[in-house]
Amino acid sequence: MPPSITFQARFETDEEKVWKHIPFAVPAGVTQMHISISYNDRIDSSPMLKGGNTLDIGLFDPLGYASGSPGFRGWSGSNKTEITIAEDWATPPYRGGKIEPGDWYLLLGSYKTGPNGLTADVTVEFNSTYPAPERPPLPALATLRRGELPAPVEPNWYRGDLHMHTVYSDGDSYPHELTVAAYELGLDFYGITDHNRAQSPVPLVPHGDGWPILIPGVEVTSYAGHFNVWGGSDSWYDFRDYSEVGQQTAVNAALADGALISMNHPKPYGPMWDYPDITGFVCTEPWNGWWGGLNNLATEFWGDQLDSDSAAQWRIGICGSDMHKLKSPGDPTSPLSNATMGWPTLWLQIDEELTQAAIIRAIRAGKAFMSESPWGPQLIVSREGDRVRVHVAAAAGDALLAIGTSGCVASTAIGSDDEVFSWEIEELTPGENRYVRFEIHHPGGNVRALSNPVWT
Repeated sequence: MPPSITFQARFETDEEKVWKHIPFAVPAGVTQMHISISYNDRIDSSPMLKGGNTLDIGLFDPLGYASGSPGFRGWSGSNKTEITIAEDWATPPYRGGKIEPGDWYLLLGSYKTGPNGLTADVTVEFNSTYPAPERPPLPALATLRRGELPAPVEPNWYRGDLHMHTVYSDGDSYPHELTVAAYELGLDFYGITDHNRAQSPVPLVPHGDGWPILIPGVEVTSYAGHFNVWGGSDSWYDFRDYSEVGQQTAVNAALADGALISMNHPKPYGPMWDYPDITGFVCTEPWNGWWGGLNNLATEFWGDQLDSDSAAQWRIGICGSDMHKLKSPGDPTSPLSNATMGWPTLWLQIDEELTQAAIIRAIRAGKAFMSESPWGPQLIVSREGDRVRVHVAAAAGDALLAIGTSGCVASTAIGSDDEVFSWEIEELTPGENRYVRFEIHHPGGNVRALSNPVWT
């Protein structure tokens, strides 16, 4: 057996956002292999950077690379250029396991191709001896301090963050470290939505005994945009075909698994979502990360969808921090700083035992509002016959706005940190307005909370 093999892959200047499956032969008797990739004119994946190359990387084993194939060993985007696969471990986010002989396939995607084209040089070392990375230990729950947050002003409300990343995509922390952080922050639930993951986070985190509840998910990350999937199977959903047909096929596969699907961050540099006619989305994410990060445009997109004939599939608004850097939290006064767990926070009304299934049901029912942080403010909206009741907390000095199809239909100052408002539904839905939703605005301009719509 040769100790290693080398090969190249080439993308010409007109081959941007192109996927190639590069075969390479693995001999029998390999127990570990190390893959190294280098390429010219490398730049970061930020959509604001141009003029160079960004290469996305994934791996399939001899079981093949068809959609849904069990041969999918992982995808790391442009985050890694060194990958080790061993029988008993692998570089996150890749899957370890038996290294079968035969044709393996290196998945290469030219997210950006610069003026010189992109040439990737690949070395595969057989029977390498790299040690498994050390993982930080899980501390005993009794040694941790639960975060102290303001109590919900009405019963049966719970808070969490559904959109976060770990080392199993491009985050900086292990899944159980997010669990610990969510507990110490005081969250009731949290989501792990690693990009195009090849394995579930469920066996990687603690459960029960007072730990926050994990909502396992995946952020299906394609060159046409991103969508989150929660509550489906442990399968992967094909991200490679970013045509409208290909993305609809991926959504349909998630729906067939019984999943809840949200279209993510519909705003510039989100990235935006290319295909508004695709069906199957129950949710939209109008608030992703710090409010100042163009979430006003994402909220406008959500409002446009609520106004459209397809509102039934877009009507539930949710939020998530999209945190990647647990160890380097950002600053709410700096919208370009690192996203931080719980900024923003999703609040859910759940009138049953708090479980993963109950959380998914509450989202589907639209029993949710969004706040800038786990501390609030709280914005509980309910319909009582012909009236709309709005209970606001932790927002003294802010303004409460009622938003309908025609824009702002009512507003009032919030005079205290616990205040209830009430309107006739007809007063808030004049003319062709089909719904009303509410926003809390800080005098400085930022939105601090968003409700879901109440429909006429």
